[in-house]
Amino acid sequence: MADRRWPLLPLSARAAWLQLTDLGDVMPELRQPRMGGAVTADELCRLLSAHSDELAGALRHLVERQIMEPVANGYRLKVY
Repeated sequence: MADRRWPLLPLSARAAWLQLTDLGDVMPELRQPRMGGAVTADELCRLLSAHSDELAGALRHLVERQIMEPVANGYRLKVY
């Protein structure tokens, strides 16, 4: 990845970012959440087949680097 944030992320966050960009292609609500309905962390765990504690750490890093952002009750992918 050419993004300057890439080397700063742990491997779990890198993997999640790659998978989330692929999901964003088929799930427009991940990029532009519908009114009052963002994709929740539980949904992301299910879609990525990840454990909630592992994904929580990756999401924290992605939010810190402004790749994901909290929206209402879930998350939005800002960078793809």
